[in-house]
Amino acid sequence: MIKVTVYQTLVKNKKIKIFFLIISEINKALNSVEDFVKLNEVISVMSLSELKKKLSIVYHNFLDVFNREKTMKLSLH
Repeated sequence: MIKVTVYQTLVKNKKIKIFFLIISEINKALNSVEDFVKLNEVISVMSLSELKKKLSIVYHNFLDVFNREKTMKLSLH
């Protein structure tokens, strides 16, 4: 935490960017990460045909994003 006068001075300076975090938002993000990990575990045991049944045809071109081996590799720069 900083004093109000220091904050006001910093806000007036156009070269300084001020960020803030809210603990409840951090907790939400952490929960969503846990949900993503759970979802990823479920998806990893699904076959390609099962995924196609669950996803709209619009997303069938993007099925490779669910391929665990491909997602673990670093993309080319």
